[in-house]
Amino acid sequence: MKMPKYETSISNIDKWQHGFAYFTLSICWLLTFINKAQKKYLIAFLCIAFGIIIEVLQNELTSYRTGDYLDVLANTTGVLLGLVVFNQIYKKNLHN
Repeated sequence: MKMPKYETSISNIDKWQHGFAYFTLSICWLLTFINKAQKKYLIAFLCIAFGIIIEVLQNELTSYRTGDYLDVLANTTGVLLGLVVFNQIYKKNLHN
């Protein structure tokens, strides 16, 4: 007897993955430079720029990948969320 094939599909799961990856990237960089917290906006900007550059390069330099503005949006959202979380952590540690 052949077992039925069940496939689960989450709509736009890759966008969630992009957001999580860039959230993690930004948190790691922000925590690495926690002693230079005044540079946090520069770090966030550079993480966003990195995401844009990667999307452009994969569109221009590969034949098997395409750039996607929704990926850029997901990347940017992840970075901005990482900045918000970092600010909350930093503010809490500043008061202690």
